[in-house]
Amino acid sequence: MESPATRWAMLLTGAAIVFGVTVAIGLRLLPEPRSETDYLVVGSIATFVSLGVLFAVLIATWVKSPEIFFKRRKKEPDDLQPPADSTPDA
Repeated sequence: MESPATRWAMLLTGAAIVFGVTVAIGLRLLPEPRSETDYLVVGSIATFVSLGVLFAVLIATWVKSPEIFFKRRKKEPDDLQPPADSTPDA
């Protein structure tokens, strides 16, 4: 089994690769006379994408519960709830 340090290193390496690929695609899509703002936008988008991938991988691998972001309420026993067809006598 892998050590925790190896798992973290693989995770960070994967995030760096996703960042680099996203930067390469962003620079390829922009026209050639680029300004500093263009590089800022490409870097921001690459950071957003790589953090999203990192978050998704962490949720998919380390959290095994199907209820990650919310908890279901416990159902009340049926004997505490009134029957659906009963109407109050008036």
